Amino acid sequence: MNALVSICIPTYQRPELLRQAIVSCLVQTYSDIEIIVCDDSKDDASEQMVNSLNEEKIRYYRNQPSLGQAGNVNRLFDLAQGDRLVLLHDDDLLLPDAVQAMSDCWATQPQLGACFGKQYIINMAGEILQTQSQDLNRDYYRTEQYTGLQVSTRWSALVAQFPNDGYMLLTHVARMIRYRNTPDVGDACDFDFGLRLASTSPPFFFLNQYTAKYRLTEKSISSGDNHSDLVYRLIEALELPEELESIRSERLKQAAPSAINRWLTIGDKASAYRVYRSAHYPWSKRLAPKGLIQAVLLACPTPLNSAFVGWLRHKKLSASRV
Repeated sequence: MNALVSICIPTYQRPELLRQAIVSCLVQTYSDIEIIVCDDSKDDASEQMVNSLNEEKIRYYRNQPSLGQAGNVNRLFDLAQGDRLVLLHDDDLLLPDAVQAMSDCWATQPQLGACFGKQYIINMAGEILQTQSQDLNRDYYRTEQYTGLQVSTRWSALVAQFPNDGYMLLTHVARMIRYRNTPDVGDACDFDFGLRLASTSPPFFFLNQYTAKYRLTEKSISSGDNHSDLVYRLIEALELPEELESIRSERLKQAAPSAINRWLTIGDKASAYRVYRSAHYPWSKRLAPKGLIQAVLLACPTPLNSAFVGWLRHKKLSASRV
């Protein structure tokens, strides 16, 4: 295995956030890196910014025509020259010792397929939100008790312990799995990649230290609702061993409220009704205020559904900015 680590950054129309992401890579304590940027932007602002850095570690590529999220990431995988790569979204950051810490895991666990650590949540100004960060890592099983090799990669991906970016992965495995660009995956392609990676990859390793910063933008706040229906269906369609069926059921219960909202928004009442009446949406939730509103929307004309659910999402975004 060569020592080079390829840090892969897909970007679209965010030159200032991209600059911050790149800077977080340039200050890594691990020196044997390359930074590959694949740009799907409609203008040349990001290209000009990258050129202004005048940094030989950066390899920049402009996609013309644009490739979309999945195609852009796959191009990065193909361009990587290191035997291991780190995927970093253009609005997120690496901590200075992230690459070194994750790389060291291969020294003691050479059979690894992927390694990841904890994430801070930061706001648009880059400030760490401590309480939300602690909640995130607790909710996604990134705590001390889960340190080390994971017993089940499928469990790790299913409960979203495996993150959407900031991980280190064997390059040949990334190229084998690749991102999918199909209607049933859509904007849930990060989650889908983790699920499929878990079914074929060598072991995952959780490193109990902070390695990345996940930036909370308006898009990231709303994106869960935007593809929650896809996440629900991906989890529902998984082939799992019997011992993970209870985890599947719990994850479907967690995803059901947002998935129903999404189906109501896009006018897919059949899917919304099916899940609303399922065991994954128990009576305790149906009789709660949110569940009762959804029942009313299921009985209303579709245009009203879209308008009302859109209003609810607007209220959610407004509240999140306070």
